[in-house]
Amino acid sequence: MLVALGIAGCHCGGDRGGAGRPDADGGVTLQRWATWPMPNSTAGLPNPQSFDMSRDDVALDRVTGLMWQRKLVDDPRSFADAGQACETLTLAGYDDWRLPSRIELVSILNLARVQPAVDPNVFPETPSDWFWTSSHAAGDAQTAWYVYFYFGYPNTELASSLFPWRCVRTAAPHRAPPAPRYDIQQETVRDVATGLVWQRSLPGGVFTWEGAGTYCAQLRLGNQPGWRLPSMTELLTLVDETAPTAPAIDTNAFPETPGEGFWSGSEFGGAHGMAWQVYFDRGNGLYGLTDASFRVRCVQ
Repeated sequence: MLVALGIAGCHCGGDRGGAGRPDADGGVTLQRWATWPMPNSTAGLPNPQSFDMSRDDVALDRVTGLMWQRKLVDDPRSFADAGQACETLTLAGYDDWRLPSRIELVSILNLARVQPAVDPNVFPETPSDWFWTSSHAAGDAQTAWYVYFYFGYPNTELASSLFPWRCVRTAAPHRAPPAPRYDIQQETVRDVATGLVWQRSLPGGVFTWEGAGTYCAQLRLGNQPGWRLPSMTELLTLVDETAPTAPAIDTNAFPETPGEGFWSGSEFGGAHGMAWQVYFDRGNGLYGLTDASFRVRCVQ
């Protein structure tokens, strides 16, 4: 079942990251974190990906309310020129297109596959390449975030590099970001916009991927079961891309978080033996062998 697009109010907690704030250059408003449930491409997880493809040229994400350009122009551009291309695009009768933010572009990743890590029925002929987002790297105007659709992870690169681009627009009624973003309790933190409830304090030490999954399954906070490893895209919703130093997370909501790798529950390409991590020194994603050891933060 899809989570409704409306957002409830909240009267407690803090917010260091923020959404809907003007970009550093005063341009298009930048969505720095998810103000909607994060779609999932893994079976059994909440908010499964669902697109309306009744039109050939655009795809409407039923979970996020974002409308996407389906077919690409073979015209790699710099970060600035890619943003301009989207801002001047007229498609499907709309002229309010823009370059997606990091978290918006992450939302269409399909981590159950690679080459490309996106549903080819929804986004045909997508090259397995780096795609620009509209998000600058923290403290460095010469560097910006991209999402790599060969495997499926975000990272940063010089803004002068020439990458493909895919435009987006907000099709659902405008949803102002909740303020504050987080409902902070002693043991848990609820993200008001995504609906995810997170473990606030971390266990000591590190785990293999299987051990991390077992730990979450056995976790009881407030005597509540049902904890699990987050998908990589869910874990990426916690990244504060504006943080000038590690960790790249709201430290009021999640104190004493190390700038290290954290396990996600997403297997690499849907196959056994490798899985994804998110690194909270900057917020990039990476995959590795499941017998490696990383931190864990569970979700409900």
